[in-house]
Amino acid sequence: MADTKQIKTIIEPYIRNWLSSQFTGHIFKEKTVSIGLGEHKFDAVAEDGSIIGAILCNRPKTRGGNENTGAVRKALNDISHLKLLSKNVKKLMIFTDSGYCELIRRRSVRLDAESINMVVCKLPAHLEVLLQSILNAASNEQKSNS
Repeated sequence: MADTKQIKTIIEPYIRNWLSSQFTGHIFKEKTVSIGLGEHKFDAVAEDGSIIGAILCNRPKTRGGNENTGAVRKALNDISHLKLLSKNVKKLMIFTDSGYCELIRRRSVRLDAESINMVVCKLPAHLEVLLQSILNAASNEQKSNS
């Protein structure tokens, strides 16, 4: 199985620090939050719970040029979890790829997702290279398993 743990240990902490620079005075952590009748672990939760976000580190298309349906399903699932949060919470989806962000904006129109702010965090070059390497390894593994 492709080693994607560096997304959790290197990429996501960078994005949480970036969020802290965008929302001065807030520190973000991965945290489980009560939603509806259950709980969900979100990637970026401000210490006071006023801002909650999902981090999405995918691409809009597969290496074969098809829409990345797995990534779309994951994003739409994240939207459904974010929508369950209180109206008082600022809801975010943080993308590392602007094309993926635009795809999800288009695909979520019918889901009443206007309350969710979709933003792009541009990674520095060395992290972008790392992320693409991880995504390519996962893609190659999927290709060889099909």
